Amino acid sequence: MTIAIRTIGFLLILCCTAFIYSAIHDRSVQLTHFDFLNSHQMLTINNAPELQDWHFFAYPYSHYRYGFSKNQVHEGNKSVFIINKLPIDEGVGLIRQTVNAATYTGNKIEFSGYFKAQNLTGKVLFDLDIFNENDDVIRRAEVSFSASEYNKDWQRFSIIALIPENASVLSYSAKLLGSGQVWFDDFNFSNAPADAKDISKVYKIQSPKKEAESPERTKYLNIVGYNTEPFGELPFGEHPSDIQQWWISDELKGEYALRQDGNALLLESVINEPKFGVALKRFRFKDKSVKAIKFSAQIKHQFVKSMASIWLRIEDKDRNNLAFDNLRYSRSGGSSDWQDIEVVLPYSENAEIVSFGALLIRNGKLWLRNAKVEPLYEPVPLNSQMLTKPSNLSFE
Repeated sequence: MTIAIRTIGFLLILCCTAFIYSAIHDRSVQLTHFDFLNSHQMLTINNAPELQDWHFFAYPYSHYRYGFSKNQVHEGNKSVFIINKLPIDEGVGLIRQTVNAATYTGNKIEFSGYFKAQNLTGKVLFDLDIFNENDDVIRRAEVSFSASEYNKDWQRFSIIALIPENASVLSYSAKLLGSGQVWFDDFNFSNAPADAKDISKVYKIQSPKKEAESPERTKYLNIVGYNTEPFGELPFGEHPSDIQQWWISDELKGEYALRQDGNALLLESVINEPKFGVALKRFRFKDKSVKAIKFSAQIKHQFVKSMASIWLRIEDKDRNNLAFDNLRYSRSGGSSDWQDIEVVLPYSENAEIVSFGALLIRNGKLWLRNAKVEPLYEPVPLNSQMLTKPSNLSFE
């Protein structure tokens, strides 16, 4: 009997070992199929590779990853890749860089580089946005490559645009739309030949208060605080995480909840697939000696499908947006422990209202603590992500 039991036990162990090996082998094959098991440094929730001077953004966050490849390179030692390993057509993962336009105004420029795609079912898109001094997009140029058009080997892309004299900021990005994997390498940003064709087009965007009235528009204005009376005069310094001192719109009831969680505020989704939730404070402020406003805080987030961040907005007396930043493309989703972040915006002479708070897009939880508002007395650029010139274009 003992020998029989031992034999059965040995066979069970052997079968389990074979099953586990088979599972691991199949998983390795799947990972190798996307070529990121051995050659790539993968993004994890708390250990993202540093992509110097570039910002990564994805939606849904859990579908996309980025990293570096030493095997797939056009030139140099490595390339950067974006991958969505799920067989879906919706979603986007992108890297973006933003630079001062002063050097390029009045000139025709070329944003170019190389990419390679694999298992692509969506598109690879490159775009260039031209902003004016009010941080509005005034022109946009883009080129795209679909699954039926792309070459699996490295190929070049090129965007030509004439930069108008009133341009203040240039922002360019490389995107993976849908599913597949794409590698980017050897980007270049330079003056284009005089006879090169400008492919940029006029891009019109209206300020929030000037758009046509509608129930949806009114709901949006209520949620983000445009229709909320200021709480009083802006107090500088610490803003405690006391739920009685923060505000969330009635429009969000049933979609998001704001509650106290120890020494932090917790903003969380309460239904599946909501749009966005905002917790905010809003004050009057007028001081010509102040050149900028800084809003800083600590946040942590869990299971965020799109983006979790803080935000800051400067408005005039008519509640028109003069400057706004929510750290777009720099604070994405997933889960993260406490981190220090800040937003700095210029404060112009006609500014009279300061609004700030926490933002959660789609599902997840966002904690906010140690919020602080400070005046700055030296001018700052409108776009806090702006570089003086293109940088790290070859990802080395």
